[in-house]
Amino acid sequence: MQPTSANQAQALRDGTLPEVEEVRPGIYAIALDMPGLRPPYAFSYAILAPGGSRDVHLIDAGLGTDENWEALQQDLGSLDRSIEDVASVTVTHMHHDHLGLAPRIRDASGAVVRLHTREADAIERRATFGVADDPVATLARWGVPESEHEALLATGAMAADSGTEGEANVSIDERLQDGDVLQLGVYEARVIHTPGHTTGHICLAIESEGIVFTGDHVLPGINPGIALGGERSADPLGEYYASLDRLAEFAGAEVLPGHGFRFTTLGERCAEIRAHHETRTREVAEVLAADSESSVWNTASQINWSYGWEALSGVSLLSALSQIEMHIARVRAQS
Repeated sequence: MQPTSANQAQALRDGTLPEVEEVRPGIYAIALDMPGLRPPYAFSYAILAPGGSRDVHLIDAGLGTDENWEALQQDLGSLDRSIEDVASVTVTHMHHDHLGLAPRIRDASGAVVRLHTREADAIERRATFGVADDPVATLARWGVPESEHEALLATGAMAADSGTEGEANVSIDERLQDGDVLQLGVYEARVIHTPGHTTGHICLAIESEGIVFTGDHVLPGINPGIALGGERSADPLGEYYASLDRLAEFAGAEVLPGHGFRFTTLGERCAEIRAHHETRTREVAEVLAADSESSVWNTASQINWSYGWEALSGVSLLSALSQIEMHIARVRAQS
């Protein structure tokens, strides 16, 4: 995996926001702040229609803060466009750091907001970051200490599209399906359904330019969480592997991710992420070999986490525990 943007890679190292950058003719990467989170920004990609049209098509819309609202207007202004020029917002998945500004953009411009149909269904059901219909019983089954219950239950109750316990903050104008082709300015973007991070996650491929917008399905330096919104399948990890395989035809493409920096090549990074999960399965197998009845919590505490077990909290901790349960299920199914 090689960064293809020195600007973005340096900003990530420095913990700053990268400057607006043209990645292809008329396609711009705009970084929107994610204060206190890691990574510290999410990308919204602006595709400008050429000629007499002032239409702007956005891919993802960042965290819905007042500061990001002002920043997006300023960044579009630097491209001689305004919020009122936004014709569409295509969102890779339902999480609030990608969907957040979409309602305000629609209100200001009348833009069409698009999302995969399974994500739209999940929003209508007020899907949360929780992992079960009975979260209290789930935490008990996982062996989570009672001192951790309150914080994890609060996290699990948050709506995935808003990051709060409030009402739905957006309605979807167009429901996307796998294989749909979108006209974004002069570019045609193919919708690729890639369930895993969420059940209705999509990637968008502009084949004429050799680029794929991967949202949170494939990221540089981060192994995305799995099953963080929507209806959970019987084998989320296997579903995620299948979604990585779906991108094989774009193995040589440059990746325009939801966070971090753009890089090449997609196939190499997909292989790295799969190898990471296979290593995690082996780590879990080693714990279970020593203690076949080890709980999810006890098993997770013995795993080598990138930033350390003690650093996990909130959504990160909930995701880690959920994924360890997936790996335990995989180990037991293989034994």
